[in-house]
Amino acid sequence: MNHLKSPRLKTVALALLGALSFGAVGLAHADVTLTRDYTLAELVGDQALTIQVGDKLFSHFDWHANGFYNDATGGLWNSLDLAAHINVHGEQVNNGNYGLDFTGPLQAHPGDSASAQLTYTVSVVNPHADGRNWYLSDFHLDGDPLVSGGNGQAVVRESVSDLQHTLIPLNPAGPLEVSQYVPGVAVYNDEAFTQAGLFPTQAEIETTILLSASIPGTNASVIHFQQQFSQAPVPEPSTWAMVLAGFAAIGFVQRRRSA
Repeated sequence: MNHLKSPRLKTVALALLGALSFGAVGLAHADVTLTRDYTLAELVGDQALTIQVGDKLFSHFDWHANGFYNDATGGLWNSLDLAAHINVHGEQVNNGNYGLDFTGPLQAHPGDSASAQLTYTVSVVNPHADGRNWYLSDFHLDGDPLVSGGNGQAVVRESVSDLQHTLIPLNPAGPLEVSQYVPGVAVYNDEAFTQAGLFPTQAEIETTILLSASIPGTNASVIHFQQQFSQAPVPEPSTWAMVLAGFAAIGFVQRRRSA
């Protein structure tokens, strides 16, 4: 029996097919690389070097690392040698955000632990083409923390500060974290929003990497992580005043009702 003989059924079937096709296209959409590959050593070594990725500008990179072994030599990497093996590029992520992608040999061998700290500044390029100023409205962290074996941890933790090193209040409260604790659970992405009423156009991103492979037979690594940044238009003073007045009116009504 042909269930599609009815024109109405044919229309529904075609609509479903179109929706499935659109979904498949959406799922196939990948991150888009927008810059060349830099090494982290390049970015740390030249403080005048900046990367513009869409409407975001990245600058003032710094990096320190301890406890990472070079498998080729059997010795410990120093910070800059390890940074020379970490690739960085700018990209637009499939959710529309702009950010940076980091890939490198960040791993701890059985019985060892390692740590690193990365800092840089992210700024919104203002004014936008529409003539308005925008601010950093939310922050996103993705990664692939992996622990193989019976006990260990792989953690990437991100804190967001202003340029005076004061934490910018986030909701939910920071820091952001992707991690795997064994035994325990794994988190592969995290996000937080700038607290309402704050409109930062620049932020210092401090990223801490913690790896521990505490027993023989355990390995811990974070070979790749990605940091992305969303933006929103800064409200005009008159608009923001109206919003505050609205909140005040709601509070007044609630007090009257509770009286």
